[in-house]
Amino acid sequence: MPILHQPGFIFSPPARGVVAAALCAASLFMAGCETKPEFRPLTSEVPPPPTFVTVPSEETCQAAQARYALGQALDPLLLEQMRTRTGSRSARTSAVGAPLPVPADPGRLNVDVDPQGRITAARCG
Repeated sequence: MPILHQPGFIFSPPARGVVAAALCAASLFMAGCETKPEFRPLTSEVPPPPTFVTVPSEETCQAAQARYALGQALDPLLLEQMRTRTGSRSARTSAVGAPLPVPADPGRLNVDVDPQGRITAARCG
C-alpha cells in the first residue's frame, strides 16, 4: 500500500519519528552546552591530596657500624649507642629468627637477641 503524501505534511509519517528524535537530541545537546557548572566549594568531604613518600637512602642505616656490640649483653644504653653509630632513626630488638615487621623501614636498626640477652645480629629494615 503506497503512502500518500497528505497536504500540510512535510515528511512522510515514518520519517517524522526520525526527525522528531533528531530534533530532541539536538535540543538536549544544546541545553547541555548552555548550562553552567555549579560552584562546589571544598569541604571536609573532599579527600586530602596525595602525599609523596621520600625513601631514605641506604646510608641512613649502616648496620656494619654495630658489629662492635655482637656478643654483648643488651641494655638500653647499648641499644641507643648502636642506633646512634649506625645513623638509624629508630631501633628495635627481636628474638633470633623472628620475622621482620611489614613494611620494612630502611631507617630502622633491628637487633637480634638470643634467650640469654646477648646480641647475635644487627640489620637494617
